[in-house]
Amino acid sequence: MKYGKDVAVVEAFQRLARNIDIEFPERLATLMGIAHTHPATAALSSLEDFIWLDAEQAEREINEWLNPDDQQGRTFLPFAATGGGEPYCVVRLENGASGIAQVLHFAQPSPLAHADISSFVTREYVRVARDLSWLPPRADFSVALKSEVALIQSALLPADYALLESIFSRQCVAMNYLAGPRSIPKIVKAFISQDEEESLAARLRHPNPIEFEALRAWMR
Repeated sequence: MKYGKDVAVVEAFQRLARNIDIEFPERLATLMGIAHTHPATAALSSLEDFIWLDAEQAEREINEWLNPDDQQGRTFLPFAATGGGEPYCVVRLENGASGIAQVLHFAQPSPLAHADISSFVTREYVRVARDLSWLPPRADFSVALKSEVALIQSALLPADYALLESIFSRQCVAMNYLAGPRSIPKIVKAFISQDEEESLAARLRHPNPIEFEALRAWMR
């Protein structure tokens, strides 16, 4: 039964992608299939502010905001969103550049942040690794996060999986954390420092992080 749900969800997104003439990435299909085949384990459950969409929600988002007919040659396929409703999308820009991006509301410039779903997911787990304070207390964060990453291994590039496996094999320790330049430092549990996070984020960033806008019709 779970397998049937998995196939149905992926096929619904594949149909939606065909309708708007954008490629539905194979690794995203794999990741989405894992998430719906193992709902009890909640794939990507440790990512902060990440909520899967179903195909109906994605289609509604396209119809209400991201319709290709109104986006000046840009095409967006939403697959998840933040709690504030800003969608994570497969993006193809008017110049043919493609990747994964969080599309911001109110005509804010959004960067084409990642070349593929693997680098996007890896970047999000790197973000988790530098501050575990928002996660529920666990006896062993390493075991829990390595298990979570192992579940989605087939959706990741080998180098990205190896990176996360290495990070979460380290000892989780107390580290200084600064949320912003004017913030008061605090102590958090973490696997990596903020300096290492910044270095890894740069490696995982899209090689050409073009900024774009997604405008509703009434904004033009």
